[in-house]
Amino acid sequence: MSQSKLTFTGKVVSRTTGQGSKSEHEAVMLETSKKDYVLRMKGANPFYNPELNKLVGKTIKATGELSDYVFFLENWEETDG
Repeated sequence: MSQSKLTFTGKVVSRTTGQGSKSEHEAVMLETSKKDYVLRMKGANPFYNPELNKLVGKTIKATGELSDYVFFLENWEETDG
């Protein structure tokens, strides 16, 4: 079953997620006007991705697939914040 592609616009930030749990770690996230999502790329290391780290501080229009609170980023373009 294929998931449909979604597009969100928001600011990419780095912050701690999973506070107080064994999975607590620094994550790259997309802050949107409605909700914040952990950003990941399929097949990449979920805890460290240099390509995602380069986006921190930028506002992007992102396309990908959503699974609960994780947005699997496929394409993006920088926008004016």
